[in-house]
Amino acid sequence: MIASIKGSFLLLLTLLSIASHAVFGQASWLTDDQARDVASVAIHRAYPKPCYSTYRQERLEGFLSGLRSNPVAGDQINNSVYFFRVASDACDYVTKDSGRTVVHTLVSMDCCEYGIVAVDRTTSKTYWFSERGKKAADVFHEFVRDENLRPDLPNPVLFSSLYRTIVWGRDGANEVVSLQQLRDMVQSNFQSAYSPYERDNAWEAKFGKWWRQFQSQRRGLKLETSFEATGDGTIVRGYWFSGFELRIPRSDPPPKGTPKLFQWALLIKSDGTVEEQSPRTIYSRR
Repeated sequence: MIASIKGSFLLLLTLLSIASHAVFGQASWLTDDQARDVASVAIHRAYPKPCYSTYRQERLEGFLSGLRSNPVAGDQINNSVYFFRVASDACDYVTKDSGRTVVHTLVSMDCCEYGIVAVDRTTSKTYWFSERGKKAADVFHEFVRDENLRPDLPNPVLFSSLYRTIVWGRDGANEVVSLQQLRDMVQSNFQSAYSPYERDNAWEAKFGKWWRQFQSQRRGLKLETSFEATGDGTIVRGYWFSGFELRIPRSDPPPKGTPKLFQWALLIKSDGTVEEQSPRTIYSRR
């Protein structure tokens, strides 16, 4: 109840600020602080907590300038959308108890990540890409339509990166574009899984066997993002590495999961529609 009142109050303040500017005929965009409040309120409706942390994702905002059909707003660059990663946090907050003001301190966090929220600073509309009851892909398509985004065809590098990051929830951390990069990722994963406390070198033999067999069976493989034009749009293909499941605190071997290299594929159409194709396993072995 307390958190609900706080969330409604934040949203009310933001809307009043926008309305006051509209009355006097002034164009108004949400400030950074106001956009953060609106992003928090979007999460609050599903997960009512006293406080949240919001982390601006400016890298994602940079993608939009190359995708907008309306890149200029008035006499400035159209950066009307802010992206935020929202998580639970510790904080001090105030409630009323029998007319008395009571200060509370939330010490422990719920250690929850709520995903990415995009906030349109001109309309206050939010797009939560992990919203309960909605698929992230459906929210993405709505966002693309509302914001007048167009894929950067014929090679939609920006558009496919934006989709993968906010719909799949993956950044470039496990994307593979070269054999050396793959080798480094596999080596690090085996070392963390089999020698998490650096007590021994048990990981070396296991990693060496995996890598030798991969090279033998996938000789000549080129780990490059590719673009194939079709009658329906452009198929974008790339590679990801998925390793052992690493947990904190680390568990003793044998670790869970199977390290594998797989290829993902997206069909991107000119209207911004994205169709995911089934991933293809390239190599998988413990």
